[in-house]
Amino acid sequence: MKLKVSLRSTFTERRCDYIGDPFLEEYRFDVELVETVVSQMNRGKAAGLDELTSEHLINAHPVLVAILARFFNFIVSNGYVLHGFRLSYTVPLIKEDQGHRGNSVDNYRQSVDNQSCHIKNF
Repeated sequence: MKLKVSLRSTFTERRCDYIGDPFLEEYRFDVELVETVVSQMNRGKAAGLDELTSEHLINAHPVLVAILARFFNFIVSNGYVLHGFRLSYTVPLIKEDQGHRGNSVDNYRQSVDNQSCHIKNF
């Protein structure tokens, strides 16, 4: 227990002066970049927890792309990610050849992870 406290205090001491990389102009999201990513999103995929699909972004008013670019720049410059962006749900997929034989990790293949389409853009 003392080791955990010691490691935590060491981490906290080192973290208090950490500034990180500067937010340079080359890291900024511009409207053209966001528009390109939105136009290349896959259609027909499942919605995330926010119930938005890629079609919502693709068919939205063009001003949304400018808003998303500013929003993504805000996230990067402030270093804060909204709580909703951290949420997702995972759907385990059963291997076709395994059927329903027992409940073992080996009976499942890589699962599908549904996230918000906004975080996929980001």
